[in-house]
Amino acid sequence: MFSKISLTSISWLPLTILTVLLITIMTLLLFVSQSYFNSSEINLLVEKAEENDLEYELVIHNQFTNSYSFLVPAKTSE
Repeated sequence: MFSKISLTSISWLPLTILTVLLITIMTLLLFVSQSYFNSSEINLLVEKAEENDLEYELVIHNQFTNSYSFLVPAKTSE
């Protein structure tokens, strides 16, 4: 009459939820840390370029991770 529910079929659900939650948290932490370090690096590059009166080109490719390109054109000797 009553079907038996095995413990193994029930116990995987919390483990799966916990695993997905941990992976999500780790991914978010990686994005936040990458964004933070890229922002710090950008600030340092811009500060040093301006201290040395250099022209520069800064392109932010991704606003979430702050991936960027920073280019200081070579000075031409005249």
